[in-house]
Amino acid sequence: MEANMEKTYDTKNYLPYKKIFFTCIYSILSALLVAFIICRWYWDANEELIHTVLELISIIIGVTTFLIVWYQSEVDNEVNKVLGFGFLTVSILDLLHVHYYKYILLNDIANGQLPILLGLLARLIQVVTLMIFSFKPFSLKNSKYKMLSLTGIIIVIICYLSKLTYKWIPQLYNEKGNTDFRIMLEFLIITIVIITLNKLRSRIEEAHFVRFMYIFLSVIMLIPSELCYISFNNKNSFYLVLAYLFKIGSYYFLYKAVFASMIRYPYAKLIESKQRLEDILNDIPIAIYTYDSSNKVDFANDKFEELSRHAKSSIIGLNNKELLNVIPRLGNEDEDTLLDKVYKKDGKTQNIVRTYIDGEGKPVKVLVNVYKIRNGALALINDIKKEQEIDNLHLQTKTILNSIAVPIIILDGDNKITACNNSYLEIIDRCDIDLIGMSYDELRKDIGFIESKGSLVLNQEKDVNKDYEGYLTTADGLSKQLSGTCSPILNIDNEKIGAISIVHDLTEKKEKQQKLINQEKLALLGQLGATIVHETRNFLTTIKGNSQLINLYSEDLRIKEYAKRINTSTDEVNRIITDFLSLSKPRETDLLEVSFNDLILSMKGIIETSSLLEGIDLVLDLDYDERYILCDETQIRQVILNICKNAVEAMVEVNCPVLRISSGLRIGSNEIFIKISDNGNGIPKDMVKKIGTPFYSTKKNGTGLGLNACFNIIKEHRGKIEIQSVLGEGTTFTIVLPYIDEALEDII
Repeated sequence: MEANMEKTYDTKNYLPYKKIFFTCIYSILSALLVAFIICRWYWDANEELIHTVLELISIIIGVTTFLIVWYQSEVDNEVNKVLGFGFLTVSILDLLHVHYYKYILLNDIANGQLPILLGLLARLIQVVTLMIFSFKPFSLKNSKYKMLSLTGIIIVIICYLSKLTYKWIPQLYNEKGNTDFRIMLEFLIITIVIITLNKLRSRIEEAHFVRFMYIFLSVIMLIPSELCYISFNNKNSFYLVLAYLFKIGSYYFLYKAVFASMIRYPYAKLIESKQRLEDILNDIPIAIYTYDSSNKVDFANDKFEELSRHAKSSIIGLNNKELLNVIPRLGNEDEDTLLDKVYKKDGKTQNIVRTYIDGEGKPVKVLVNVYKIRNGALALINDIKKEQEIDNLHLQTKTILNSIAVPIIILDGDNKITACNNSYLEIIDRCDIDLIGMSYDELRKDIGFIESKGSLVLNQEKDVNKDYEGYLTTADGLSKQLSGTCSPILNIDNEKIGAISIVHDLTEKKEKQQKLINQEKLALLGQLGATIVHETRNFLTTIKGNSQLINLYSEDLRIKEYAKRINTSTDEVNRIITDFLSLSKPRETDLLEVSFNDLILSMKGIIETSSLLEGIDLVLDLDYDERYILCDETQIRQVILNICKNAVEAMVEVNCPVLRISSGLRIGSNEIFIKISDNGNGIPKDMVKKIGTPFYSTKKNGTGLGLNACFNIIKEHRGKIEIQSVLGEGTTFTIVLPYIDEALEDII
């Protein structure tokens, strides 16, 4: 047995080398024959043309190699791109060699150095490229665009240095032929070729994107080519023509290795992939058949053959009408076929129940799903008797869950969502995503749910009715507080395999509780306020009386001035206390006809002074159209000043604070407005709707009573306050009040 194995091994390795040997002999003999014909009859008369044609053949194959590697790298990034970019460099240098070959024709030895140098560099880069490819044919994964840029830079540098130094390097050619320096360089190239051949020996039988046997032949043909370059002694030498022909032979085998293999290799891979796909489809326990772009059946798997009782070969190539003749359908004959339905709809027809007659004449009831695919259609068929119990169970479960108004979510043992109803999607405000299969941790991060008490995540303990709470912020910026009760799902062995949770929205409940607390605070504030105000007014009366006596009996003007200030301050404290008392015991609003412009202008000085002191730029854009409003002037002034004060405080940490105040008319609704805008940090959306609620404030030490009073005042004046805010940009309060139209003004 060992002898037979050794014999097989020897034969296996002998055959490629035998083919390589005879191919080389045939190539050398062919080159000798062609070189003899060219030198004997054509070279002297058409030297430049023949030289150009021979070089262009190599250049075209080199550029083709680059393009193949360039486009193949899009589908197979394992290809070493050095092969393509190296031959691109070689082709450009060869092209320059052809361009400057005229100096050799003119026997200009000095300038003839340049084309000889370019040709030598091209061959050197060629063998170095093949050597790199032989060592690492599949490992380079650099970006092809980066490599193209690098190749361009290298080519420019080589051309520049060649143009700059060709007259200064040692002589490559003279009247006697090659110089010792050139012969040394040619032997260097042959040495690199031998190293490359030694590395390629282990890959001769491989055939990936390239066929390595032809790469091996391409490298071998460089040896006689270089020997010919060493041997020639003038431009009319037979060896020069032979060297070009051996070079073309090397490029020809490169073409065989890359270009021809590109057609063969993808085709072989395509056949392999198609066979593998057919094997996979045949193993799927679902009947499958497909239509091509001509609406003819081009594939059916083994399960379809088993279900229909018809051989696959009997339906391949049939159109839809012919298929219905082979496998007839029971039912409404005028109804559109499944193929017609899928083309009329949005590219799919799902869960269609049909009855067909199989090859044995028996009716078969099936569930069909048809999908439009690229250049055809795909049909999936299930035996409805085997599938209907599972499908009905799933359908019933989903229907029952969606009919329950309480939000429900079900997790499996890995904390992945297996089911949830529509109410749950509504409460988390994510009806646009499919949660099935998503882990609960992913869902929490996606919706921003933060658990503040307990957890829905499963653990090894068999907790029953475990409670948890948390909060989230919806896509609209609304904050929701949720609570849930988690119950484990146990299997027959009493092991936890999942959990079911019923969720409740606590947002409205919490808001009602907070309102109730605020109402109790206001009630308590009213009770305390009445007592405090009564006692405080007694002391204020004493202070005010004493200040009046001082003013009456004192003759010192400075003392009289101080007494007057005490009297004024006492009146101001009394007014503040009265306003505070109005929170629990509102007073009647004294409405008078007031010019809106006069009202705004009367506060202009106060606003400008306070803004200037705080280093805030004030921008006024007032509409001086004279309109009158029915209002309590003191209360409206209090509202405007209070909102301006809040705007100033909101811009404490802003680098360039700007307070903008504008006014205008809304003719259609007979309303006049004043806008107060700041460029502070802004207010979150979920907080905007709470502005004006007692004891709710965005300030650290705020009570919220000031804005609550402002909202109440404007409401009593049949107006409204609108709030617009953007985080990071600022907030705008718009006070809207009805103005007196001309008809009503005449009546007044």
